[in-house]
Amino acid sequence: MTKLLFVDTNIYLDFYRIRNEVKTPFLDHLEAIKDVLIVTDQVEMEFKKNRQSAIIEGLNGLSKPTNIQIPGILKNDKSATALQNDQDKIKKRVNKLKQRMERILEEPSRNDVVYQTLQRLFKKKKKGTDLYRGSKERYSTRRLARKRFFLGYPPRKKNDTSLGDSINWEWIVHVAKEHNADIWIVSRDSDYGATYDNNGYINDWLRQEFRERVNKKRKIHLCPKLSTALKEFEIPVTHEEETEEERIIESQSSDSFVVNDCLMCGKEFKSRGFEIFCSECM
Repeated sequence: MTKLLFVDTNIYLDFYRIRNEVKTPFLDHLEAIKDVLIVTDQVEMEFKKNRQSAIIEGLNGLSKPTNIQIPGILKNDKSATALQNDQDKIKKRVNKLKQRMERILEEPSRNDVVYQTLQRLFKKKKKGTDLYRGSKERYSTRRLARKRFFLGYPPRKKNDTSLGDSINWEWIVHVAKEHNADIWIVSRDSDYGATYDNNGYINDWLRQEFRERVNKKRKIHLCPKLSTALKEFEIPVTHEEETEEERIIESQSSDSFVVNDCLMCGKEFKSRGFEIFCSECM
């Protein structure tokens, strides 16, 4: 039995939110299963449209700490001198990181490992699973997407003005039917269904439509975590990779915080973004 994987744009953008070394293994995992990965030029466009914003979101967190004012009576103290040196070193490191980020923005094909990897996946153009310019099914898929969009069928946001999700869904259905395949969708977009307690539940109408248009024996799964879906394709995922993905999901929740260590003083502090300094050191 064939299993195929579709990864939504928001999951690809998560690679810019990863803060440790697990980014490269995640990218390697996707390349390892590229032959079962469903790709559309719609997802490629959305990724490239939003990539810079995701990077700048992280760049804005790289602010220099405000100088700690040392009382005059302590100016000659060894600890005060060491503290001043540490502040200067941190500022230099922040500047280097910003320069690196600027190069990533300016020349992604040379400096951005995420962009490089996804570019290879977007350009693989495997016949039968990938929808791209030149595909003979491209215009028929658009016609079906336009019809479902105007009828208000999911996946579609309430105030959506784009056919993007409709195009992706119509292509997923087409591929599943052609390959008689089960489908795994990795997305945290509520248009595809509900997420509860780290589990995904495909939208009721989409499940019914999939069974009617593809095959009653074929199944479709919604998964909010890439690490969970990778296991279904026999890709080993480490505890560190799972933990980092959970942190990203938590950080995107409007009512949750991330606990970080301040780069300046070392104290733990709560944050919703990419801050690297606590409020006392900012």
